[in-house]
Amino acid sequence: MFTLRISFYRLLSFSVLCLLNALILTACALPWNHHTASTLPATPTAQQLLATLQKNFRNVSTFHVVMQVQNPGQAVQDQVQIRSANGDVSMPDKVKAQATVMLSGQPVTINLISIGANQFITDPVTGQWRIVKGVLDPRTLTNPNTGLLSLIGKLRNVSRPVSDSTNGTPCWRITGQLAAKDLAFFTGGGVSPTTMLKTSACVGKADALPYQLVVTGQAARGDLAQTARTFLLSRYNESVTIQAPQL
Repeated sequence: MFTLRISFYRLLSFSVLCLLNALILTACALPWNHHTASTLPATPTAQQLLATLQKNFRNVSTFHVVMQVQNPGQAVQDQVQIRSANGDVSMPDKVKAQATVMLSGQPVTINLISIGANQFITDPVTGQWRIVKGVLDPRTLTNPNTGLLSLIGKLRNVSRPVSDSTNGTPCWRITGQLAAKDLAFFTGGGVSPTTMLKTSACVGKADALPYQLVVTGQAARGDLAQTARTFLLSRYNESVTIQAPQL
């Protein structure tokens, strides 16, 4: 029987949940209310845009996120590389996701359900669900007062919003930089703390909610300077049921 170590589960949980994380740490707060007007002026400043995002963060119930990785580097020994993932988040503490990862040079599909402090992850070999307790509490990520939202203040060189669109949705695009050291708690670190990551976020003009995020740079071991992680958001406040799997 192939046995996974706790470090694997921890890395996988954090990597999949970065669908949630990266939105916050690039000043692109999570979409909390799809039907709320943006209350933004015709041409908002970056400060106005960020303030509205933080306000809306507190009103969303569920959302869907898709992540894809472009230009991945070579995985180092004992490293699990996330190549793609998609999942649903139900606030404040439930996540259901599926990820394609590189394990021993081969792509495998893994499912994850996280409810409070309990995680359920499928074994990449047998496909059977396994219980992992205490690896990650989603509330530590989603709490707007103490979680990843606090990293907004660490974003540097935030640009003036410019008019753009993503997947047909009109949006305001902002860019900025974040130090890799600020992300080490979920990427695992292993890169120079002074490494800066380019970030780009597209925020809906009609609702001030995020629709796309791109993070480029060496955020984890094995990454290249050209490694890019793209996140797409959709299905705001739709009905989502996340339950513990049958074992």
